[in-house]
Amino acid sequence: MKKALTLLSALCLCFTTAGCAQNPAPSKPSEEPEMTAGTYTAKANGMDGEITIAVTVSETAIEKIEIVDDIETAGVGDRALRLIADQVTASQSLGVDNVAGATISSAAMKKALEDALTQAGGEVAAWQNKPVVSAEVQDEYDYDVVVVGSGIAGLSAAAAAQKDGAKVAVLEKLGIPGGTSIFSSGAFLATGSADGVEAMAKTWIAKNKIQDRNAVDEELIGAMAQVSPDVIAMMEETGTEFSMMKEIYFFPKASEKAIKNASAIQLASATPTQKGGQALINGIEDYLMNAGVDFYMNTPATSLVLNENGQVTGVRSESSSKTRTFNAKAIILATGDYAQNAEMTQQLCPDAAYNYTATAIGNTGDGITMALEAGAVLDEFQESMSGIFAPDPYAMPVVGQPNNSYPYECLLLNAEGQRPISETAGTHDQMIYFIVEGEPDYGWVIMDQEIADQFLNLDEYLAKTAENNPVIQAYKADSIEALAAQMGMEVSTLQASIDRYNQMCAAKEDTDCGKEAEYLSPIDDGTYYAVKEYDLTRGNYGGIVTNEKAEVVNAQGQAIAGLYAAGILSSGAFFGDYYPGGEALGVGAYMGYIAGRQAAQTAAE
Repeated sequence: MKKALTLLSALCLCFTTAGCAQNPAPSKPSEEPEMTAGTYTAKANGMDGEITIAVTVSETAIEKIEIVDDIETAGVGDRALRLIADQVTASQSLGVDNVAGATISSAAMKKALEDALTQAGGEVAAWQNKPVVSAEVQDEYDYDVVVVGSGIAGLSAAAAAQKDGAKVAVLEKLGIPGGTSIFSSGAFLATGSADGVEAMAKTWIAKNKIQDRNAVDEELIGAMAQVSPDVIAMMEETGTEFSMMKEIYFFPKASEKAIKNASAIQLASATPTQKGGQALINGIEDYLMNAGVDFYMNTPATSLVLNENGQVTGVRSESSSKTRTFNAKAIILATGDYAQNAEMTQQLCPDAAYNYTATAIGNTGDGITMALEAGAVLDEFQESMSGIFAPDPYAMPVVGQPNNSYPYECLLLNAEGQRPISETAGTHDQMIYFIVEGEPDYGWVIMDQEIADQFLNLDEYLAKTAENNPVIQAYKADSIEALAAQMGMEVSTLQASIDRYNQMCAAKEDTDCGKEAEYLSPIDDGTYYAVKEYDLTRGNYGGIVTNEKAEVVNAQGQAIAGLYAAGILSSGAFFGDYYPGGEALGVGAYMGYIAGRQAAQTAAE
């Protein structure tokens, strides 16, 4: 086992009938006519674009809300639209809460509803002030296995435990399941045959070839690879449509909505990937619901329950209105990473403290905190996961895409003005070369006018820079000297890098980094651009230490009875110095499956 070091540091949307508040009870309609009956169309700007709805009303009530068109993120934004629509129809109030994890989409839906009701002659303030009544929830629940988190690790754990006969509940702190997994391509290293297990393990280890700081645990990788055929069979059982790419990558088929999302994304030199993470997550979720697994949304786990022997016997969820206890014979933590917790990131992974991240908003290290309080230990290695280059770290439409949005003809330099890797190499391979201490990791995209004409939204970035935007930096100049001055870079360094690049462009051969000849275009037309692009991480890996049974262990290497963990929450053993891509979902699926099987066995004893 790896060495470890210790460190101690409202609307309840429930998908089942188990103890959680259902849709709020409808309010009594007004006795006086308020609106002109009919169907009204309204629009509003959501997270990813415009949404259009049609609202049918009587004189006193909202009868039906139809979502006519949207390009909100599949499984997240579009789900929030439906949840808000259902809650407003049921409660006859605009006072319902936004869906946690999709607040922008929620707000857009409410704005469109306000417009529709105004068209109908209704008083928006009155609809907003109508009370929303929620059913009472229980103080205590009893299960065999409780899974905390609903990404791929949590759902795989729940599926495995349920299949082995356990009574299972899934707790999710947000209003939408899926965590970071739902935004992903859905692909991971896999084999569907026992004959391929050894090759899969060897491929995994080879992918993590950079191990100067963090050697992978080959025994744990072997144990994980052993269950790959079982996990693939489980995916088939859930009805997930997928293919095996190159016979070693599991790749789920994207839903129609995810395909629509991809069609709205622009990349200068590549075709956006149609991501299957949402179809994978929602497919397993539907399967589990039909199988009788109880889902509790908007239910953050805040502390573990331990008996006098230090055995974990449950988990508590505390909110401003109520504390609920979920008793269980086994608890599985699958809460994702901690990159959304600035204090924890500074403490555990200081190299990532300044970076912008695209990990799920709920990934604040809750599972790590609870596990440490129960006696768990931290993996001695913590690192950020490679992301994608973007000029605006707060606009991330291409996060999860394997290709960057800049034109491949550009010149990509690091903070020192050097060109360390090909512009077409892809996000995971590039990350190691653009680490900057004491500030966000970044690189510079250098272009002339011909190349810049392909750069998406360049005028917007130039304008924001001119307005002294504190983050966005895009510059235009009529000389290399002037451009270097704006960038704060030595002109001799910038000029040397451009000259070297232009020489290789003239020869039509990139002897330094191997970029394809079709993308070799000299930077020499007299108008020059530089855009700072930030490396947006996908989260922080490492977390706590578990063994080959996904049991959480203490400082003596002993399993903490009743406590399991899976996914990025416990991932330091599976990746080398830097995350190579195509494996995070696999860690979640495989170790979640192992955790579920082991937890069900514990519950049966």
